[in-house]
Amino acid sequence: MDADETRLLTESLRALFAETSDPEGLPVALAELGWDEVTAEHPAAEALLFEEQGRARAVSGLLDGVVLRELGAPPTAAVAYRLGTGGDLFEPAAPVVDGTVRLDAVLRAVGPRASIVVPVAAPEGTRVLRVPSADVEVKEVAGLDPDGGWSRVTAALDPASAEPAPLWGQAVAAGRRALAAELVGLARAALELAVRHVTDRRQFGRPVGGFQAVRFRLAEVAVGIEAAAEAIRVAFADGGPLAAAVAKALAGAAVDRAVRQAAQVCGAMGLTWEFPLHEVMRRAYGLDMLFGDWETLTADLGRHVMAAGTLPQLDPFSVPAL
Repeated sequence: MDADETRLLTESLRALFAETSDPEGLPVALAELGWDEVTAEHPAAEALLFEEQGRARAVSGLLDGVVLRELGAPPTAAVAYRLGTGGDLFEPAAPVVDGTVRLDAVLRAVGPRASIVVPVAAPEGTRVLRVPSADVEVKEVAGLDPDGGWSRVTAALDPASAEPAPLWGQAVAAGRRALAAELVGLARAALELAVRHVTDRRQFGRPVGGFQAVRFRLAEVAVGIEAAAEAIRVAFADGGPLAAAVAKALAGAAVDRAVRQAAQVCGAMGLTWEFPLHEVMRRAYGLDMLFGDWETLTADLGRHVMAAGTLPQLDPFSVPAL
């Protein structure tokens, strides 16, 4: 896509999220927009969709759709996401302990789901359990991000019926690319809130944003966001698990920096319920934990590089623009 096509598509998606408040109505709205045709021609446009979802702080089942599509699983299922990587950088899955899968994960599904897809770490490779929703305990979670559509799912499962999942690593990579884009959208939302505040707020007869210390903080945020956005572009073009993990780590670090610096430059206003920064912060920290938070991923990537003995070759100059 050229710059004009990207701008027009971004504007259309932004309007769609502004007008569609019902998460279950989002797939219908995307179909009316002709989204399947767009992604068929430009697969990397998916990054724009998730970035605008993050900017709008919208809740949907789009992430499940991405992961299930790669697995070839029906869209009527929900995916159980373990928090953290569980020691496996590229294929995080629930461990088998004493012959039982001790499932303790989160769902971000919208609406009822017939079954739960549970990745299981097995000696012969990752396998997948498809468990009827009635066989697990699902509780809504109203903690860090009460409006995020989160649920906790727990169960003790027999791994005997698990099916081979040769595409699980591919599904994890796709999920990480989507999450990275959504985190960048949240980082942009935090930066926009901060810029608006320091532009309107005045001290000593001038806008707060005119002070060098404030500008340096927000410039650091902008640089981190653009670095993460570039990594996402490379990850979509590369398609591999390493590039996806790097992109998610950079996006998580970018949004962490964005909400911290926004809270700093907004002062006491940024800590109030009336100011929406806390909504961005809550959603960002919740999403960052899926498929490995940025600090865990960074450490895991470091161990991967040390074990491989070579630096990964991710050349942004060899990747065409979106």
